[in-house]
Amino acid sequence: MSPIKRLFPEPGQRPLRQQLAITLTAILTLSILVAVLLLNLLFGWQARELIDQRAAFFMDAMLSVRAYTSKKVNPIVAPLNQGVGLFRPEAVPSYSAQTVAGYLKDNPDYREYSYREAALNPTNLRDKADSFETGIIENFRRDPSLKRQSGSKNTPLGTVHFVAQPIKVSKESCLVCHSTPDRAPASQLLAYGDSSGFGWKLNEIVGTQIVTVPQKAVFAAKDRSLIATALLMVLAFAVVGVITNVVLSQLILRPMREISRKAEEASVTPATVNFEERERRDEIGLLARSFERMKQSLAISMQMLKDRKGQG
Repeated sequence: MSPIKRLFPEPGQRPLRQQLAITLTAILTLSILVAVLLLNLLFGWQARELIDQRAAFFMDAMLSVRAYTSKKVNPIVAPLNQGVGLFRPEAVPSYSAQTVAGYLKDNPDYREYSYREAALNPTNLRDKADSFETGIIENFRRDPSLKRQSGSKNTPLGTVHFVAQPIKVSKESCLVCHSTPDRAPASQLLAYGDSSGFGWKLNEIVGTQIVTVPQKAVFAAKDRSLIATALLMVLAFAVVGVITNVVLSQLILRPMREISRKAEEASVTPATVNFEERERRDEIGLLARSFERMKQSLAISMQMLKDRKGQG
């Protein structure tokens, strides 16, 4: 006999209580499996949404740092860069944002995040966009209404989830350092040369802010939530299954066993048996009333048989 047939034999081959227990177990197990599959999809979507929200906050924070640097720090530090001395990068919004991002990664909630500002033609070649980042920037340039891009990227260290926003030259003050070499501070030319970071135009998209987080971090959080939820579901369904089995046993199986016992007794001495369950208004009561009529018919038949024997 196959394992399936052993578990699910023909109806009536096992006690009704076992059949109910096996049926409930199968239904609840299938329900849990379906629920876990659906929750896996839902939690995966929610995990990505959470990452996108945190990445958006991360970039908004960096935009605030850029704005603060541009409005408060640059006016103080920029005059110091006009000479041929040491160039002070603290006056550059991009430098400030990426430096603060490094400090923000000390927070455990953002330890897995990486922040970068990449440009097609940066002053510091460290910020030169790679082929993937170039593709993102070109998408922003082709569609100025596009405000954000997100998705997955394969790297030597594994798959990462990324969120990107465009960097746009929105202020005339940015062109002091990025329009032509003759307008740039002397210390900037001395530090980075005059061959890169120039030719930018007002309202032009020149780069992208990009936040990346390892895919494993996204799905690790999702898996933890899924496992916890699945365990709670198993516990809840187990409790429901046990309670249902007990209730069915009390409402159906116990009365049926009692009726069966009385029916067997009535087959011998019908006059001594009373089916109290006939007062019930459910199917058990219907069954008890049927046995009561059968008992009465049997009693009448037995009495008639005795009368015939007495006459003979």
